[in-house]
Amino acid sequence: MENFIHQNGYVTVFLTVAFSGEFGLFAGIALARAGSVTLPGVIAVGTIASFVGNMFYFYAGKLLWTKWHFLKNKFEKKVEKTSSVVRRFGSPLMLIARFFYGVRDVVPIALGVYDVGVGIFAIYNFVGAVLWAWFFTEAGNMFSGYLIKSFTGFRESLLWGLLTSAIVAGLYFLVRKAVSRFQG
Repeated sequence: MENFIHQNGYVTVFLTVAFSGEFGLFAGIALARAGSVTLPGVIAVGTIASFVGNMFYFYAGKLLWTKWHFLKNKFEKKVEKTSSVVRRFGSPLMLIARFFYGVRDVVPIALGVYDVGVGIFAIYNFVGAVLWAWFFTEAGNMFSGYLIKSFTGFRESLLWGLLTSAIVAGLYFLVRKAVSRFQG
């Protein structure tokens, strides 16, 4: 499996971005550090995967909203909540919506439901996809460099982290027990 992933690095990036967003870009960074792909390639493939995914959601809203009840059942409350924002801002909302987890899948559906033009949606979707893929790839690459340096003393850090977590959890339960006795 590992050989398949390394030999098909860009396919791996495309599929993981399409199905899990930022995780796919971070997987692409790991593959770039291993030499299987390049960072500009990760940005390009991430852009394409994100663009295609949002176009799928847009067309699902536009063409299938009233026909596929499972789609409507899954997203109806979220689409209703976003309707006033979508109607107010329209396609430019795609520039920022993709940066917010939980909203980025709903906004394209809502834009499709509320009859935004395909051409204008595609333009904003593409620009937003480029910005999103570039930002998360570059930020992930920068921070992963810091993390790699930080994990040199990982065992010590892990032990201290576990010890600190146990102490904090213990103090929390002691305080909670004291407060419940005081109140009750």
